[in-house]
Amino acid sequence: MKLKHLLAITAFTAMAGVTAASSAQAQEFKAYNARFGHGMADNHPAGEAAKKFAAEMSQATNGKMKISVIANQALGPDPQMLGALQGGVQEFYTGSALAMLGQVKELGFQDVPFLFQSEAEAHAVFDGAVGDYLNEKLSAVGIHVLGWWENGFRHITNSRRPVNTLADLEGLKLRTQPNPLTLDAFKALGANASPLAWSELFVALETKAFDGQENPVVLMNTQRFYEVQKYMTLSGHVYSPLIFAVSKKFWDGLSPEEQKLMTAAAKNATVYQRELTASEVDVALQHMKDEGMEVSRFSDDDLQKIRDLVPPAIAPHLEKIGPEFMTLVRTEIAAARAGK
Repeated sequence: MKLKHLLAITAFTAMAGVTAASSAQAQEFKAYNARFGHGMADNHPAGEAAKKFAAEMSQATNGKMKISVIANQALGPDPQMLGALQGGVQEFYTGSALAMLGQVKELGFQDVPFLFQSEAEAHAVFDGAVGDYLNEKLSAVGIHVLGWWENGFRHITNSRRPVNTLADLEGLKLRTQPNPLTLDAFKALGANASPLAWSELFVALETKAFDGQENPVVLMNTQRFYEVQKYMTLSGHVYSPLIFAVSKKFWDGLSPEEQKLMTAAAKNATVYQRELTASEVDVALQHMKDEGMEVSRFSDDDLQKIRDLVPPAIAPHLEKIGPEFMTLVRTEIAAARAGK
């Protein structure tokens, strides 16, 4: 176990112990058996953070709140889990929120290419006014957001050829996020882009039904995509968060003290998850290289060509998301860059 990982776990456990001790003196708690579903591998940073969150809540409530963490979409695909969250059938979830686009159109902004320059910028935006806006919208449709976790910057992989220039994207069949904005952005670059359920992706790549896909490095490594993909292009074209949420029906049934404890545990888990993800990126990339994946980058000229082609293709989607909301997003990004 890496030292940074071990220190993070130690710090997390210490915080959990303090929280548990104070809560034990406060009151007796009701018994809960809750499920925390996600679609990542159990050892993905989000899976690890989910387990730490569950452990802290158990300690904080004297073992009364038992949260079972269930990985690899065993509770169903993301849209199904989000629907179960809204209905109160499933209590906790982390993963993509894009299945909620039909109910919260503003979520589509997260797939705007080259919007963020760093993880720190993204954190500031999702932890600030933009996050508050999205959280309120999601609360209105039955989802209480506990935090925004790190998925990371997305990169392109494929099994056919190195993608070093814009021309190399021509005709590649790529699986993308189920966001019309993303589809039109990649189509503008010449790729044959289509959405596909996450649970079907590995087999689709293995059988060559799809040439490639785009995802963050840590996720690709934990899902062993290097077994079915030969080439990676470090494009960093989009930053993707993971929503960390609880069913509002479940949340509303908690006592004020339980809500307070959960909010504190969620903040601890968010810090832990982001730090763990950051510590894993370089390790994951090197592991995939060691497994035979060839890694390259676009030239500055080709990146500029991409930046020029994308805006006209996504302009109609930005109108649907809402000019006022996009102004808020860009204002918050500017403030983060200015260090405010």
